[in-house]
Amino acid sequence: MSSVEITILVEEYAGFTELLAEHGFSALVSLKYDDGTIYKLLLDAGRTDRVLLENAKAFGVDLEDVKAVVLSHRHHDHTGGLPRLVDFLRGRPLIAHPAITRPCFDISRGFTKLDVGLPLRARRALSEFEVIMVKRPFELAPSAFFLGEIERFYDNSYAVKSFRTVVNGEIVEEPMHDDSGLAFRVGSKVVVLAGCSHSGISNIVRQAKKVTGADEAIVVGGLHLIVADDSALREVVDQMLSEGVEEVYVGHCTGLRGEAKLLEKLGNKMHKIHCGYKVEIK
Repeated sequence: MSSVEITILVEEYAGFTELLAEHGFSALVSLKYDDGTIYKLLLDAGRTDRVLLENAKAFGVDLEDVKAVVLSHRHHDHTGGLPRLVDFLRGRPLIAHPAITRPCFDISRGFTKLDVGLPLRARRALSEFEVIMVKRPFELAPSAFFLGEIERFYDNSYAVKSFRTVVNGEIVEEPMHDDSGLAFRVGSKVVVLAGCSHSGISNIVRQAKKVTGADEAIVVGGLHLIVADDSALREVVDQMLSEGVEEVYVGHCTGLRGEAKLLEKLGNKMHKIHCGYKVEIK
């Protein structure tokens, strides 16, 4: 792979643009190879179809060029735009973890918010894709991997503590085993694209390095540090650095405190993403 280009289509922050923004995430990935081949992937679909489609149109993105859709996890702010994607991508591969359809309750405000998992319309839309549900890492294209179920080497309790699901008629803690990401080997480095990092971003980076054989990492996406207390925040950032993370492009659920800690540690190697932001790694 000669380069990877990531364009943020859905994010909380519009930046200094005229694009739309919402609570959610979606990123277009363009993989470029030495023979001139370009392979495009879409990670996640945002919370609504409006922001995804209007921002894609504003950027001149033709969604019909996308070869496959990947879901980082089941939450509605990453899957809500799936129904309209059927108009462009019917029959294309959709890659996700097998637990993608399980219910997920958020009890952070009591039970005011029930199932925050895959919305009903998105669940129905799955039948319009070639659904591939896998737990193990899966090579989507040369040097491009779906990371599958992430090994929890580091503690990720800060990123899942408010979630519950149903097992055998009982409400139980939800470990979010479906939370995954993408990894792209570019030269000696791995570019890690994460939707929300409920598995723990340090765990996702660790798995990406194992899958690709790279020693250094560049991280793009949401890190779910918005819910981490000061102690967990310090630990996670130190873990990222020990795992060879040398640059980050972050937003969505990373949170202001998380962004500030990364800025403190990485200086000008920390970048805040927004709708329309492009990252190109050669």
